Amino acid sequence: MTNYIRWLRSRIGSRKTLLAYATALIRDEAGRLLFQRRTDFGDAWWGLPGGVLELGETFTQCMIREAFEETGWQVQPLRLIGLYASPDWDVRYPNGDEVQQFTVALEGRIVGGQARLDEHEVTEQRFFALDELPDPIPPWYAAMVRDLKQPIGGAYFDPPIIGDSSSSYMQSLRKCVGTDPLLIMGAGAIIFDERGRVLLGLRGDNHLWGIPAGQMELGETPAGTAVRETYEEVGLHIRPTQLIGVFTGPDAFHVYPDGNQAQIVGARFRAEVIGGELKADGYETLDVGWFDLDQLPPLVPRHRYALQIAIDHPEGGQFS
Repeated sequence: MTNYIRWLRSRIGSRKTLLAYATALIRDEAGRLLFQRRTDFGDAWWGLPGGVLELGETFTQCMIREAFEETGWQVQPLRLIGLYASPDWDVRYPNGDEVQQFTVALEGRIVGGQARLDEHEVTEQRFFALDELPDPIPPWYAAMVRDLKQPIGGAYFDPPIIGDSSSSYMQSLRKCVGTDPLLIMGAGAIIFDERGRVLLGLRGDNHLWGIPAGQMELGETPAGTAVRETYEEVGLHIRPTQLIGVFTGPDAFHVYPDGNQAQIVGARFRAEVIGGELKADGYETLDVGWFDLDQLPPLVPRHRYALQIAIDHPEGGQFS
């Protein structure tokens, strides 16, 4: 397996970039949570096992791999705790690398293995009771623990923050990496009307229908991306109400007409309309309409998949 972050940093240096992570909230039979001290941050704080998504991986695979590599435990993912991607969770590593996280936090249970440290990454690990946590803990890990302790329900997502779509974040990345494969974070909205019809737009790039969706900008949250893209593409103001799920993997690999290659890492939200006027933008979206679920037009495959997940799992909180 290639080391995606090492390759990317060799091209872009330490500049801030979006990276996808899987974090494992591993609990023992007593309900205690596994924390660790990492070699990159030394004794600065306690954190949770996890790491960067590699090309071709799902979040499930990443979580299982990172948990075993770092802790020695074989772990089974149980549920999505949340998606943590706000600029509030930005990280500056001791070597100067800057990151806006797109972190999927998964609760897991131990199904095998034995405690073992990866001495290249971890210096210490211990289980802690939820009411006796170590100190200090970075704010993003504290938020994950907070949401782990909530009654089982909807997965957490950061409130909408809309970034600057004119900042050309992706264009600047492509100048450094060319058409080589990138992990591209994005978000989309699945919107039903009072009759149960779903809102779809005819895409200008491939002439298939799909949900309003697009790529994240730096400084934006996934919910903010869904809000911005929906307004830009179909003219509606929306309020995301539920994180349906976060999906990626080999099936999400895409080659664009210009030759750029990407593995799409997509957050999908259920949302309600709060204003605006339904109208295709004429560029990204050529037509727009409401469709009965038994009369859907030809859809982008990953959008069809997300729509089916939303139908089959009204509770949300799904992941790949």
